[in-house]
Amino acid sequence: MNEVMQNQKVDEVLNSVSDQYLKKKKRNKKIIFSVISVFVLVLSIVIIILSCVKINLKPYFLTEPASIHVYIDGSRKYLTTPTDENYDEFNQIYQQAFNSNILTALFTGKLGSYQINEPDKSENFYANQSSLTGMSDALLNYLGENYVHLEYVQDQQMYNADGSVYYSRRNNLRYNMQYQDVYFNISDTNVDHELTFYFGAYYKDDDGVHSPHIITITIRANTYQLYDYVANI
Repeated sequence: MNEVMQNQKVDEVLNSVSDQYLKKKKRNKKIIFSVISVFVLVLSIVIIILSCVKINLKPYFLTEPASIHVYIDGSRKYLTTPTDENYDEFNQIYQQAFNSNILTALFTGKLGSYQINEPDKSENFYANQSSLTGMSDALLNYLGENYVHLEYVQDQQMYNADGSVYYSRRNNLRYNMQYQDVYFNISDTNVDHELTFYFGAYYKDDDGVHSPHIITITIRANTYQLYDYVANI
């Protein structure tokens, strides 16, 4: 009889321990699930915010030009200056071409950063290097039929993404590179694409301007709205 009672007590103790273990395990599962749920919620909110917040990927030192020329199918289709009546409308579309949400910029590695590319072999920027006029054959080949020309009337300084002055890598002396003309191609397809700015870069000394050649910066952009705006005027 005593043995039966002892066995019953042992069973009760085991059942109690088992129940406590199951309750503890269930409680731990709830805590883990709650933590995971909160983490997923926070992550979702962060992703939504990053997908909504816009960042302009255009190189920051590209200030407002004196004039903007837009070429469609190889012919100039549009010309505007900051004093024109329709400039604000055009400039808004122009700026939007370089806007990207932060999430996309993070995944593409283009979050406000850029690299200045100066080829080892220089290519002429202008058709006439001495008068700084026209477009070289190399530049025309790069641009294609649809492109934008940003024209400045004063020397502009090139800067690295970290804000430091850009010096030519092709010279032993530290020549800071300047420009007055920039081109970039535009697309007739409504998708993000690699967009390259072509700078007519040169340095100046006591002898004047030296051999403007092509230096580039590549970012991601969607220029379709800009193309569509001008093509349908």
